[in-house]
Amino acid sequence: MAKAPDERKSAPDVAIRSIMAADTLDIRQAVLWPGLPRHDLMLEEDAEGTHFGAFVDGEIIAIISLFRTPHGVRFRKFATLSDWRGNGIGTRLLRHALSWAQAEGADRIWCDARLSAKAFYERLGFEAEGNVFQKAGVAYIVMARGIGG
Repeated sequence: MAKAPDERKSAPDVAIRSIMAADTLDIRQAVLWPGLPRHDLMLEEDAEGTHFGAFVDGEIIAIISLFRTPHGVRFRKFATLSDWRGNGIGTRLLRHALSWAQAEGADRIWCDARLSAKAFYERLGFEAEGNVFQKAGVAYIVMARGIGG
């Protein structure tokens, strides 16, 4: 298992690469929905999605799943293992997703963001759309931004 960097060291070398939907399940469960069984974490649209993982020393530490929609590229199940948060890995993974979406011709990217992550998305140029809503007892808001220019 890749060891999280201690705070005095620089950020680790991270490789971002395409993965299969099944490769996202352990992190989806550990970070987003620890109370759900793994088989309940697959999305109906996972087969049509594009999935990326961030790796350190060959170990997957963060994931994101992207889906084309009529409203732009939607990302879902974006998560970083807790020991690795605060090292810029999630930011790098999301920027990779933005580049991918732009290369695919999308002009907008969006997600249903946990309200607790709103400030993170705002730092990356996302803006809140609409009202706060609940999913399984968790507060969410749509966060979106344009791509390219």
